Amino acid sequence: MGSNRKRLDRYLRQDGGISSADIRPLIAQGRVLVDGVPATGISHVIDNFSRIQLDQRILQARSAVYIMLHKPPGVVSATEDPRHRTVIDLLQRQDRDQLHIAGRLDYSSTGLLLLTNDGAWSRRLSSPENNIRKLYRVTLEKPVTEDYV
Repeated sequence: MGSNRKRLDRYLRQDGGISSADIRPLIAQGRVLVDGVPATGISHVIDNFSRIQLDQRILQARSAVYIMLHKPPGVVSATEDPRHRTVIDLLQRQDRDQLHIAGRLDYSSTGLLLLTNDGAWSRRLSSPENNIRKLYRVTLEKPVTEDYV
């Protein structure tokens, strides 16, 4: 996944369909708003969750989504799987195809899973380099005996 930050002029040109020649005048006239404030220049940096508006037309208005989900046994910690039900299948949301999972639990395990559309947050949480401690409580069907160890 690449960076979710980019310059405003690049966004307006690539995603907004506005010609390069029109971008500077629109910004100078105060017609482009970023998060409700007139843009300061073409090099203004935006991200996936910046609200971009041209006049009364909203060009981008995504919000970050963070979901806590209790994964039951028999469900795969994946966004799609051809053979098994996934945690995404458990959600009744229109934006569920934009979500991914921050972490994993085994097929038969139960517990808390975090889902989001915020890739930067998910990477910070999941990356081993960030040394974020995770605590797991394990319950076994049979006790572990000295002989087994």
